[in-house]
Amino acid sequence: MLLGLLLAGMAGQAHAWGRDGHRIVGELAQAELNARASAAVAELLQGEPDPTLAGVSIWADEVRDSAPEYRWTVPLHWVNFTPGDCSYNSDRLCHEGLCVVAAIERYSQELIDPDLPHERRRDALKFIVHFVGDVHQPLHAGFAADRGGNDFQISIQREGWNLHSVWDSLLIESLKLDWHSYHDRVAAQPFWPDSQARLSAAQAGAWAEESCGIVQRDDFYPPRHKISSRYLDAKRPLADQRLKLAGARLAALLNRLLGAPPVESVYTVP
Repeated sequence: MLLGLLLAGMAGQAHAWGRDGHRIVGELAQAELNARASAAVAELLQGEPDPTLAGVSIWADEVRDSAPEYRWTVPLHWVNFTPGDCSYNSDRLCHEGLCVVAAIERYSQELIDPDLPHERRRDALKFIVHFVGDVHQPLHAGFAADRGGNDFQISIQREGWNLHSVWDSLLIESLKLDWHSYHDRVAAQPFWPDSQARLSAAQAGAWAEESCGIVQRDDFYPPRHKISSRYLDAKRPLADQRLKLAGARLAALLNRLLGAPPVESVYTVP
């Protein structure tokens, strides 16, 4: 049975893209780093169990759940929009900087701050890798009323899920591929014309607005809280494009932050 192959706990509190999705984003980005950025990433991640962008991509989820000193980072994983309005305004939507958009901006500044200790810049990199993935998962720019789809219950093949976990994991894992194979599948796909046109959007707020726009489409929330494999087949190409965009934009961000020659290395986060 399709769902019997998946992790039973995913119908609870979900993490954006799940472990596989975040690793796919990291692997996609790693392949597009320029030489300077690649060397800087290797230096920052030296000593990590898996010193790659894919290897550190789920760290932010792990520490928020297991380390009390990181519990404050929980709201950094999303931003809540208002139904019918996908315009990002930090004063209105990101109180005290506690949202995913501000987190990307904050840790981008910390990553390039030469006065910060190595460990803090390393952690900034790990946060960036994860949060760029988060902001491209549509339901991390959803609504507070249903906690980004976590409270929108879903029935598929008589099993209970929620819409967030469907987008985090089921869309990917229902193909029964390991994450390396799924990465190869996404990497081989071309960008859709509209994705290619938006690839150069450099502001995290714009990425969140894109995700919000997807959530607010008429066909995103399934009627009667029921889906079938047809929903998965219809939405998987869109999820793949979000993964591909996340990987490309993560690489572009790190190339700007870490990959420019020293004289051009000052980067102002939008």
